Order: sequence, then C-alpha cells, then structure tokens
Amino acid sequence: MSRSLWPAAIVVAFVVLSSGCKKKEPAAMPDDAAGIVDQAEVAGTLDKKCVAGDLEACRKLGVMYQEGTGVSPDPRRATALMGQACNGNNLSACNNLGMNLAEGIGIDKNITRSIDAYTKACDGGFKLACRNLGLMYRDGRGVPADLAKAELLLDKACKANVAFACKNAGDLDAMVSAKGGSRWKQAIGHYKQGCDSGDPTACRQIGVMYLEGKGLPKSTSAASVWLERACLPDDAVACRLLGLMVLQGIGVAKDVERGKQLLARACEAKDDEACRVMKLAEAAPGADGGVDLGSGSAGSASPAGSDDHKPHV
Repeated sequence: MSRSLWPAAIVVAFVVLSSGCKKKEPAAMPDDAAGIVDQAEVAGTLDKKCVAGDLEACRKLGVMYQEGTGVSPDPRRATALMGQACNGNNLSACNNLGMNLAEGIGIDKNITRSIDAYTKACDGGFKLACRNLGLMYRDGRGVPADLAKAELLLDKACKANVAFACKNAGDLDAMVSAKGGSRWKQAIGHYKQGCDSGDPTACRQIGVMYLEGKGLPKSTSAASVWLERACLPDDAVACRLLGLMVLQGIGVAKDVERGKQLLARACEAKDDEACRVMKLAEAAPGADGGVDLGSGSAGSASPAGSDDHKPHV
C-alpha cells in the first residue's frame, strides 16, 4: 500500500454509538450464603432476606431474575424487585431501575421515570448513575440534549473513576471542540485520567488524537505508544489501528507478521473491519506485506459490542 493512502485508512471520528445494550452484572452471593454453590439456593436465600426487609437482597434477586441466573428469567419481577429496593433508598437499585425504565425491560418504557431514578441515585452519591444520566442528556435520549448538564454529570463520574466515564467526558469535550469550541485540553485530561485508571478506550482516544493531529501535534510514533497501551488489555479498535501501522511501518518498525497478529487479535474481539483487513493482508503475499486497504478501513472508533458508550448497572 502506498503512503498516500494511509491517512484515508486511519482517520477515526470521535463517534459514540447509541446502543442501549448493557453489561451483565453477576448476582453476588449474600454474606450468609458461604458454601452455597447452587444458584437456585442463592436465589432462595436472597428471597428470604428480601422478604425480611434486606433491600440489597431484593436488588440482587432482581438481577438474578433479569439474567435468569438460578431462576427462570422474569423481567417483570426483576424490575418490581429493583423498584421495591429503590423505594427503600437502595441507590444501586435505583440505577438498575433507571436502566430498565429507559429500555422498557419488564415495564413500559418511561424516560421521565428513568431520569428520576438515575437522578435519585446520582444525587445520593451513586456515581455510576451520574454517568448513565450524563449519557442521556448528552445524546438527548428522551430529553432535550443538554451538553452543559451532561458535562457536569460525566465529569463527576470521571472523578469517581466510574468505568468509561472519563472517556465519555473526553468525547464530549472533543465533540464541542470539533464544532468550534476550545476543549481539546480538557479532552486530553479526561482521556488521560481514564487511561491511567485502566480504561483502554481512553488510551486509544489519545492515540487517535495524535494520528489526526487534533488537540495534539500529529505524530504517528506517539500514536503507536498509546495504541499499544490500549491494545494490550483488550481494545479491538486500538489493535486494528496499531496492526495497520505495524503492517506498513508507519510510525513504528515494519513487522508484517506482528501486524497480522494484531489484526487477528482485533478480529477475534469481534472487530469486523479488522477481519476484513486481515483477509486482504493474507491475500497479499508481497514482500512488503502491503495491501490496498481503501478509504474508511479504520471504521468507527467504537467497535460493535464495546461498552464505553452504554449505560451500566
């Protein structure tokens, strides 16, 4: 592949998908259930504790009914249990309830009540709910978009090291900057905090900023450092971008085999674009390993299945 085609191959927009899927939360074992390995027994123990007034047991039992762990899936009962616990001021349950109301899980979709549940949890100090609420205001999901409010909520969650919150806050800064604002410095700060706290998607975004020369001086060698940092844990997009760079010797030493290995790693992590590029690379046995990747081969900055943009419970 010629160098002239490279920019088109690696341009990555700060696009955040709006999928509402969520990461599953394993039902935690109650304190007095030591030694119980059968999930049905765990559910029975939680049920007794819930009836006795243990609100956290109600919430955990709700999670089990929602996921069908140890019991038959029953979204309606799950949401009812979460509502019961939330009414008793279990803030984690309010976050669960906000999710189900927003998605219409076990109950009719009700964005107004979802906002109320998230707000109750966030105001009470459950910072994960602040992140989820911030996403709704950022995306205008069921409510008028309010970027100022979203910024405050996401920043609050970021400072509490909530998963993906710093990356979300940085994306908001970058979005404002792309529209003529001047928030690149804030974006870098949010991404750096997220990366340092263990979020590979935030590390990747710094690499992308170096690739695109947005907010940072354009540098493929600097980009490779941050993409490597993101790829090593499990970020498929970072592995794909780094794989392309290594395959062609852009900003790093050229290593065709390692480039293919990085693409394979991204492909295994369900990055469809990496799978496509890997097949093209395998079909081009030339000495330099070059392959015409074409425009748009970098695809979206958020791979299918990524949780960095989704509400969590």
